[in-house]
Amino acid sequence: MDTALLNRCKELIDRGKGYASQIKYFQESPSYWFSSELTPELQAWIASAANLFRIIATPDTYFHQECERILQDKNLRSGVPCHVVQKLIGLLDSVLEEIQRGLLRKAEYIFAASTFDDFLDHAEEYHKTGKKIESSVLASAVFEDSVRKLAAKSELKQSGVALEAIIDDLVKANVITAVKAKRIKGYSAVRNKALHAQWDDFDIRDVGEMIKGTREILEML
Repeated sequence: MDTALLNRCKELIDRGKGYASQIKYFQESPSYWFSSELTPELQAWIASAANLFRIIATPDTYFHQECERILQDKNLRSGVPCHVVQKLIGLLDSVLEEIQRGLLRKAEYIFAASTFDDFLDHAEEYHKTGKKIESSVLASAVFEDSVRKLAAKSELKQSGVALEAIIDDLVKANVITAVKAKRIKGYSAVRNKALHAQWDDFDIRDVGEMIKGTREILEML
């Protein structure tokens, strides 16, 4: 997980705990509230916390869904009740622990692998019906994203780096073997031809091999 996101999470927790000591109790309402003077500042903090959850947690995770539930609290229409901030602090504390243990990142790649599998299924259907162009273009996109996701998961630089260089770096980092890298570079060659509309330079069997190889990469995410 990006160090900047980790630090941002810690910063929001510290700020939230600072706010938690500044509450007022209103006799007419059996609840604790923050002073109205703090409302703009607290709204900004809540927005920042919500944005962080959307960045670091996939939509199917508890963190993302629980954040959405907290933000639907009807009391937020008239101010900022203490329990909303306390719940968000607790959620931030929990997500910080998951980040530090590497579990949230694992969930991210499981989610990505599942999504890519769906795209590959479509590519495979095109492949079975002999639609070389459609299957190659779709499989090529999933192939490249999978290699880049594998590099990111292995904490290797991939943004702005050529695909073949990434494959070499994966070998150097002992993520894949040199033999496997050679096969992956073969899929990369098919991908390059497909994305440049060089349809006569590969056949349907090459696409089938790329789909099979991409599935192997997804199993590593």
